[in-house]
Amino acid sequence: MTEPHDLSRDERNILLAALRGPLFDREPAVMGLCLRLCGRKLLQRAGSVAVANGWRGSPHAFVLTREGWSLVNAERRRVPILRVG
Repeated sequence: MTEPHDLSRDERNILLAALRGPLFDREPAVMGLCLRLCGRKLLQRAGSVAVANGWRGSPHAFVLTREGWSLVNAERRRVPILRVG
């Protein structure tokens, strides 16, 4: 799992923005950061599964994964992330 100190300020800002709502590919720099966070399994594309579950937005939006959500919440509360398994 990614440690909070491994993230740049811009990556943290992207994750905090994703906590408030889905992100859409607008600027190439933001898209690059979103894709990098997808590679770290902290963000994912909304995709067809989200559409099948009732998502009415763009299937190209980025949303937090469970790992991303846990990381952002732990950092906001400043508590260590517990690993299970």
